[in-house]
This record gives sequence, structure tokens and C-alpha cells, in this order.
Amino acid sequence: MSELDRLWQDLCARTDYEKCAKPRAARFRLDTIRGLCARLGNPQWAVPAVHVAGSKGKGTVCHYLARGLQASGQKVGLYTSPHLSTWRERIMIDGEFAAEEHLISGMRQVLEASDGSETFFDLLTALAFVVFREAGCTAQVIETGLGGRFDSTNVLQALAAVVVTVEREHSDVLGHDLAGIAVEKAGIFHGHAQLWAGPHLAPEVKAVLQQRAQEVGQELRRGGSEQDMSQRPLTAPMQHPLRHVREDFYLAVDVLRSLNHTFPGSAQALQSLPTQALVLPGRLELRHLPDGRPVLFDVAHTEVSLPPVLQAFRAQATAPSAVLFALRDDKDAAALAKALAEHGPRPKEESWFLMPAGDHPRSADPDTIAPYFDAEALPEVAFPEGPRCFLVTGSTYLVGALRPLTDEPRP
Repeated sequence: MSELDRLWQDLCARTDYEKCAKPRAARFRLDTIRGLCARLGNPQWAVPAVHVAGSKGKGTVCHYLARGLQASGQKVGLYTSPHLSTWRERIMIDGEFAAEEHLISGMRQVLEASDGSETFFDLLTALAFVVFREAGCTAQVIETGLGGRFDSTNVLQALAAVVVTVEREHSDVLGHDLAGIAVEKAGIFHGHAQLWAGPHLAPEVKAVLQQRAQEVGQELRRGGSEQDMSQRPLTAPMQHPLRHVREDFYLAVDVLRSLNHTFPGSAQALQSLPTQALVLPGRLELRHLPDGRPVLFDVAHTEVSLPPVLQAFRAQATAPSAVLFALRDDKDAAALAKALAEHGPRPKEESWFLMPAGDHPRSADPDTIAPYFDAEALPEVAFPEGPRCFLVTGSTYLVGALRPLTDEPRP
């Protein structure tokens, strides 16, 4: 076993709330991560940061921010979660895995500084901060893990804080109403940062974000709308079949333009990237099985994001097609199925298969939720025989489990 693998096992021996089978409410606090960071010399403040939260789209916005910053010459640390195939995807520098030497050094420091009270996510977040500091990054883009107010990442002094979307999710931690969830997301808004919100927010969400902005003495800026093209001197509009992805891109452009004094040319650099450079793993990503059958992967999992993904798949699918689907047990399967049904009937030759969300212990039981989607329940994660093309969606963990069984995207 390599030194990196051994240290990773030590880190994983701590409680992992991403995979915890018990109720998670009231487990989140900031004093543990603050204490850990203090013992590490507060690495979270060493690199200029952009902090991003949201129910959906926050990972996409983070990737676009990082790519624009990198294209403009910055050395960029990117911290996201969860991963698709390997934990090293979570801590990236300039689009590549962080160097083993920095990860090993960082893990040693974090484990030595730990007093045993921290969560797995506390330790991993601190590791990212240490790695980005030691690697000499000039910018860092940090995605929240869950919520925002008590998320382990909420110890930054960010240049900008962004809330992309607010939808009903993780009710056992964030609450059941949009306003309450918005309070948690708005917790990353602080007086030292520019404050940004995405273009499509419910009135009660806007009110919460606006109130928080007023409390910390900052203006709430809105970005990402396709209607504001005149404000973005693009060579050409962003080409992507999903509107919400285009808006994520434009939101990243707007944020980077506002930070031009710190990261000069980053917005223009993002806009100038070729389409292929904007393809993101697990976001409407086309790959192929070894026998040539196409597979479209997308981590969409909400009532807002799933319908357009299905529409994009159906526009290019060859019958008979199949949707391979999974959910975590904290998702309202009945409400999601009802929302999808409101967008019209599915094609006659499109079959649905419900399966576990990878190896996640909080996967929804396929047999329990399959009837909501008029689907066949499968006990294991696999590609069924018969369909000529597939959409894999509903769970990041399902995408991560099936993606390695496919080939790299074809040119």
C-alpha cells in the first residue's frame, strides 16, 4: 500500500457524513473546522477564493470559474464533492489531480493537527486548503458540500460568494421549506465578499438572500440570465442544449468579470474557450459502451434539472432506449415522478430501470420507488441488454458507478 493510500485510509476512518446511515440534523457546526484550520495556520485564507453554494448547478459553476481562471494564467485549486470515480477528483489543480507530494504532506499535517472531533468533511476540506497553499495556487474555487451556513467550507474570506439555485433537498438537515433552505445557503454570504445569486429563484428565496445581503452590508448581484447577453461581449453565445447549463456558464462569466481587478482577463478567457474545453464529467456527457452503444451521463437529480436532461436525451436517442435511474433515500420520489409526468408521457420505446445509487448506504430501495416511475427494479448496478442507447441520471453515485464501464468520449 502506498503512503498516499495509507493516509487516505486514516482519513476515511473518521465519520463520513456523506455516507452516514443515521439522521444528520444538528450534526453540523463550524467550531471543529475553525479549530483545525487555526492549528494549521489558517490555510483557507492563504489563497484568494470564490465560494459557491446551491441546490443544483454549483459544481458546474465551479468548474467554469476554474477553467476561466486557469485560461487567464492563474494557478487554480478546485475543491468539489462528491466525486465520480476517485476521491482525488475533489482536489484538483489546473484541471489535474493535485500532486501526490502535496496530498501526502497535507494529510500528515491535517491528521497531526486533528483533535478527533472533526468530521470526515472537515478533514478533507482542511486538506484542500493546505494543498492549495502548499502548491502555490493563486486562486481557489470552493464548492460547499451541503447547505452553506454550517458547511465545513464556510470558514473562507472569499472575494465572491455565489448561490446558484435553491430547491427542496436534504430536508433532514436543511428543512422542508424553500425559505428555510435559502437561509442555510445564504450562510456563505459575508461582508467581505461580493454576493451573487443565480437567475431563477423563487420570490421567498430572493427575499431571504436579499435580507442576508443587507445584514452584512453588501449588494446582492444577479447573474447568469441569457437575457443579459448585451452585457457580455461574447464572440458567440455559449453552445449547450440545456438552458440551465448555459446560465451556469454565464453566471461564472458575470462573477469573473466583477473580479477583473483581482483576476484580470478571466471572464474573457472563459468566453474564448472552445466548446470541447467546456465539457464536464457527468454533465450531459456522451460516452460509449465497448460494443459501441452510446451512454449519456448527467448527475441531474431535481424536479427542475431532470426534465430538460430527459428532453435532450430523447432528442437524440435511438429506440429502444433506456433510462437508468437511482435516488438517495432523502429524495421525495413521489414528488419527483409527479413533476416528470407533468412534462408529458415518455416515448413508448423508452424503458426505465431503477437500481441502487452505486454503493451508497443511503440509496433509495429500487423496489420501493420503481412503481412511482413505472420502472423495473434491478438489484445491482448494471447496463441491461436490449436497449440501443442509455441515459444514466438521478444520482451522482450511480453515474460514478457506471461511467468506468464506458469508453472515453469519441471525437
